Amino acid sequence: MARKNAASKVTLKVITGVGTDGKTIYKYRTINGLAPNLADADALTVGRGFAGLQKHGLSLVTRTDTAVLED
Repeated sequence: MARKNAASKVTLKVITGVGTDGKTIYKYRTINGLAPNLADADALTVGRGFAGLQKHGLSLVTRTDTAVLED
């Protein structure tokens, strides 16, 4: 099986405030174009680095890898 067009992205879940109901409001920021062979620890470092540029607090960093699989 071949793996083609591999790509990776990091999504930041940031806290943007509190609603009138008292629940936390979240927004998502996505950083595309990460090297798919980047180690998870390095992807987390990239995510935290971008989070440091946000005025909102960071709640969660997620990584998503995609690729086309062929026989």
